Amino acid sequence: MKKLIIGLSIVVVAFIISFISSDFTLLYKITGAIAIISLIGSALLSGAFLDGDRLGSLQSESKEDRNQRFSLTNSILLIGLPNLLISVVSYFLMK
Repeated sequence: MKKLIIGLSIVVVAFIISFISSDFTLLYKITGAIAIISLIGSALLSGAFLDGDRLGSLQSESKEDRNQRFSLTNSILLIGLPNLLISVVSYFLMK
């Protein structure tokens, strides 16, 4: 739950920045950048981009290390989800 609150606070900061600068296109640019970075980061940490020959090294890691890696992956993903949602909604509202 704390990770979603962090993601929502990033959205609020992006809204304040775009309100102060009177440029609401900054809202979907900032939140979209955060969303893309978090999605790519969580995919990299989860091993989604690994080839078949690299997956063998994942089997040699301990269960604790795997759980910690997936916990970090989920945390990054939960931070990016509100940003992705607001980015898509604000893009179509600004269009």
